[in-house]
Amino acid sequence: MRNICTEAFVAAAKAKVDWLRAACAVALALTLGNTAAAAATVSQLSAVAHGGQVFLTWKEAETAAGTTFNVYVAGEPIHDVAQARRVGHHVERHSARDWWADPASFDQKKPHGEAVGYLLHGGRRLDPAGGLFVHTVEESLQGKLFFAVTQSDARGVEDTRLTPGGNTLARGVAATPGALEPIWQRGGHPAAAGAGKHKPLRLELHAKGGVVANMEYLLFGDASMGWREGLPLEFSVRVERDAVVVRPTDRVWINRPHLEAGDGGMPAIWTCWYGYNSKIYDREQMATGVPSNYTERRNLWILAWVRDYYQVDPAQWSCAGSSMGGCGTVSFGLHHPELFAALFANVPIVCYTYLGRGSAHRLEPCCWVGPIAAELKTDEGISLLGRMDSTKFVRESQADLPPLYLVNGRQDGSIPWENNPAFYRALNDAHQGFAVYWDNGTHSTCGRDAPADVKAWQQRIHDFRRDQSFPAFSNTSSNRNAGDGRPNDGDTIGWMNRGMDWKDVGDEPGRYAITLLADYPGIAYPVRTDVTLRRVQRFKIHGAERIMVRVGDAPARPVTADAAGRLTIPGVVISSAAGTRLVVGRAAE
Repeated sequence: MRNICTEAFVAAAKAKVDWLRAACAVALALTLGNTAAAAATVSQLSAVAHGGQVFLTWKEAETAAGTTFNVYVAGEPIHDVAQARRVGHHVERHSARDWWADPASFDQKKPHGEAVGYLLHGGRRLDPAGGLFVHTVEESLQGKLFFAVTQSDARGVEDTRLTPGGNTLARGVAATPGALEPIWQRGGHPAAAGAGKHKPLRLELHAKGGVVANMEYLLFGDASMGWREGLPLEFSVRVERDAVVVRPTDRVWINRPHLEAGDGGMPAIWTCWYGYNSKIYDREQMATGVPSNYTERRNLWILAWVRDYYQVDPAQWSCAGSSMGGCGTVSFGLHHPELFAALFANVPIVCYTYLGRGSAHRLEPCCWVGPIAAELKTDEGISLLGRMDSTKFVRESQADLPPLYLVNGRQDGSIPWENNPAFYRALNDAHQGFAVYWDNGTHSTCGRDAPADVKAWQQRIHDFRRDQSFPAFSNTSSNRNAGDGRPNDGDTIGWMNRGMDWKDVGDEPGRYAITLLADYPGIAYPVRTDVTLRRVQRFKIHGAERIMVRVGDAPARPVTADAAGRLTIPGVVISSAAGTRLVVGRAAE
């Protein structure tokens, strides 16, 4: 009996030990499994070098909402991220998904489209459930590069564990700096190099809600083009019969709903064609960020690439846009007279201020966390409000700015009228080339019933060249009164420099001649105007030089150029549609 009891006791004890061992084994397996799962969130990390960039892709397990990824680079295998440099942060989950192809990225009222991966070089489309990061190779770190990818949770706590061959490269990738190459996104083949040779270039900027469909090119920007490097941007380039038309996009992915934008809420935001806060990916950090002109840098890269690849005529570029596209035309186009021959802006914001209804509010969601102080600096070290004040810019500029044609509505509830008259006066007082028309229309109706000659301004800008002179008109007697910005001050419908034109320019080393015109239905002659010679090519004038000027049949008279060598002839009279001949030289003729 004793033996039976003893044997039963021993058997029971053994069973308990076996159970404990099994439980410990299960616990250990679960612990190891959790560790493995954490380390295996990113696996199969690989790298391909192409065109001065390294394309990192990885397999990505499902993670909790708010998870983001970090990318590190070094010149040797990475065993500890503390010994590497972080080049990517807040990379979204499933970053290989092409969010440009999803309508819900731009409009919260639209359902999500089918998830598709980015189409990369060689026609390879990625798994949209995977990860992608594109690093632009720098001169300071090239040769064989090693990368690692870690993850951070919604609180920003980073898991820095590394698994060779999993989330860190066991073998490096040979990479050298080079020109970035956009990736063709449509069927067939891109146009051949030089397909736009000698053609004009037309830059078209879309309005706030517009996103160009069926864009031809995808580019992953460098660190200067966005809040992190590797952000994707798309743009269109189409060779048409008489021009190469470039349509970039003003959208950028910020990896969070942009809820502070009253008419936004989407993770693909608009930027007023300027830029946004360097820490826009985290609303709580934006107060420590810096407003940066990322969008303008993107556009400059696109234009430079189109110039070199398509071989367009460098002297005949124009820029045009409506609404937010008009805002970009004014703020971007005027700042780059070295690029653009002429500009057309329909219903633009000309300066971002808090005057009246305050157009500066448009910058707040992207650039700051509330009202923008006058001293808030951009990454260029200048005031943001000053940088976006085109009235101030025109007053201070010493350049021959691109002639600007613009249309505004006095009842425009989206674009406050208050700033416009001062901008018109600044262009006039600075003797820059411009023409403006306004009516009592709203944002959507402004210019709808404009005269045909005003509507023709959209095409008129294509006649300008940067290597050809033009006259800028100011104080023209046929101008109407724009008022002082108050709703009831000034003419309800009016214009400045409407119908002012020219022909038969002779720009020679010893003589400059031009026929000045003034003509539109209902014009009353004579028209008196001051004429400033802009972009003079061969007839060079020295600062404060005394020049002989003959207007029509009148005797030649002396006119003194300003300190910059720019000549303004005051009080030129145009008596009929036939125009008035102006001859300039260094001796009476």
